[in-house]
Amino acid sequence: MFLTLVQFSKLVADSSTSEGIFSLLAQTVVDRCGASHALVFGTSDTGDFTLLSSHGACDDSDLSKLDLDGVCSVAELRTAVIKACSHGRYDFRAFPLISEAALFGALIILHPESQPLDDTQSVLVEGLTELTAISLNKTYQHQKLQKAFDDLRMSQDTLIRTEKFRALGQMSAGIAHDLKNLLSPLVLYTDHLRDAAGNRDEVLETLERVDRILARGLETVERLRDFSRQSSEESDAVPTDLNEMVREAIEICRPRLSGIQLGLQLGSLPLTLIRPADCVTALVNLLFNAVDALQGKGRITVLTGTADGGAWVQVADNGPGIPPEIRSRILEPLFTTKGNLGTGLGVSTVYAFTQRHDGRLEIESEPGHGASFKMWFPAIH
Repeated sequence: MFLTLVQFSKLVADSSTSEGIFSLLAQTVVDRCGASHALVFGTSDTGDFTLLSSHGACDDSDLSKLDLDGVCSVAELRTAVIKACSHGRYDFRAFPLISEAALFGALIILHPESQPLDDTQSVLVEGLTELTAISLNKTYQHQKLQKAFDDLRMSQDTLIRTEKFRALGQMSAGIAHDLKNLLSPLVLYTDHLRDAAGNRDEVLETLERVDRILARGLETVERLRDFSRQSSEESDAVPTDLNEMVREAIEICRPRLSGIQLGLQLGSLPLTLIRPADCVTALVNLLFNAVDALQGKGRITVLTGTADGGAWVQVADNGPGIPPEIRSRILEPLFTTKGNLGTGLGVSTVYAFTQRHDGRLEIESEPGHGASFKMWFPAIH
């Protein structure tokens, strides 16, 4: 008996499907346990029984009479089998396939009335049904885990797609924000051109400013192509003088600096490896944020210097400062205190720019004492 159980266990372990396990059970019960016929039934998700394996001496015409309609229990199943095979002189025994309180089916065995199963055979059948139920339960648990894994993978794929769309939306919003900052001074420059129409030199100088602004705008749009190609923005990083970037950013912002006192203190700087267009955009963001904080009245100071083996540029204002409850959130993308007038992408894009170029962004502010934003980048050695 023990050898039979071991062999059956190995065969079950090698079976790749539940149907194969049912077939092995029916065949083993007939060949090793003295049964004339074995019927193995499986259960569906709704609890209905289905004949999955039949092996032995019974005629197929008898089994065709088997009516499982309305059969909901093992006892009812045994009765249905007796009714279908009643012309033979058989005894019928039913063994449920139960593991961890889950019913996976039932085994109905038929044996001659004159040759009842002895105790050894009965114990062997019970052992076989227990092994079958355990194996079916393992298969069921594996299928559940596989389904859970598939569902998780599908959820992850959905999340990845959602994040990609969110990133694209945020990228687009950032581009729109930067373009607005770069191009809005053009309106004021066109007004200035009309006023200076009789002064050729002033017109040419203004047109040069407009041309530089448009060039930076085109470089900003090019970031969308970089994003679609999944290319590294740092590939366009070149040795850059931060002082030149400051002068260009102030030139772009000058139409909005009306009424603002501007202080400029530029030091002697080493070159840094950054993307010039992004640097100008970051400085324009900081300058416009300072202008908005001052509400058209106050002082902005732009400074550059060296420290820690690199160069830095600082934009400071003497406005109302940043409240403590807001200070911890100003680096969050899409967080803004400007309502519909803001996008919440100014400071966050500045921070992202410094991180992409191995730099850092330092923020200092106290309520009533203005705010300071300092970008630092390592020098080229």
